[in-house]
Amino acid sequence: MRMTGHDAAPPTREELRQLRALRGRAPHVIAHGRGEGVLAVALRDALAVRREGRWSQVGWQSIQHGSWAEDEGRLAWELVDGTRDAVVLPGAGLLPGAFMERVQASVLVQERVEVPGGGSVVLSGRRNPDGTGGVTWMAEPSARVAMDDPAVQEFIVGQGERLAAEYGL
Repeated sequence: MRMTGHDAAPPTREELRQLRALRGRAPHVIAHGRGEGVLAVALRDALAVRREGRWSQVGWQSIQHGSWAEDEGRLAWELVDGTRDAVVLPGAGLLPGAFMERVQASVLVQERVEVPGGGSVVLSGRRNPDGTGGVTWMAEPSARVAMDDPAVQEFIVGQGERLAAEYGL
């Protein structure tokens, strides 16, 4: 049976106690979703996932991409380091929307720049949407960009510095 919208049971007191112990402070749950043996919660500053009784968390600014496949009830994401993960949440509730909003809220500035020699790079300056931490800069190249070329690296760093100065970051 597929659960919809608000059918997913909220985190229990014990689950919240464990999450508080992990974080060192009370979690502010924005949305949650449940699946077989899994609980995922959107917090102001992180996505927290409980599997087999153990919590893990990742800051929103560390999530490069995410997707929601409603027909499968599958929330998937890729971190900036290339690590991929997913959870199946038949009782996703409002979590998919909160997930996308929080990831998008971590983007302070994003600009596509043409790279000398061909191709382009999308430069992004990101920070946790709760306002904590520094700005992390990422470059996502098109297929034609030689990211191992020192001249390309220097150009990208320079463009990142330009954007940081332009936006006061």
